[in-house]
Amino acid sequence: MSKFMVRVVLHDRPTAADYDRLDTAMCECGFLQELAGKNATYHLPNGEYWYKGKTSASEVRMRAASAARNVGREFGVIAVRVDGWSLMGLKKVTSASPE
Repeated sequence: MSKFMVRVVLHDRPTAADYDRLDTAMCECGFLQELAGKNATYHLPNGEYWYKGKTSASEVRMRAASAARNVGREFGVIAVRVDGWSLMGLKKVTSASPE
């Protein structure tokens, strides 16, 4: 299973609502907005997504582009296969309080 970091950039002054639509479309196509580390899970910055699958970077880019087209804005995409990462300063995902 390959792991990919994907960045989608919306051009020409995108709004927060544009990125909300992008997030929804990307999630519907299997992209995650969170990255699980050894001790915690972290929120990725706006327009950054995590994807795991038996596929190539080119296929992941095409999948991301297909999702991004739903926003109706010009965009750019980069998909990079990764085998490890190091992060700093990202906010941790906090779980909901138990009921």
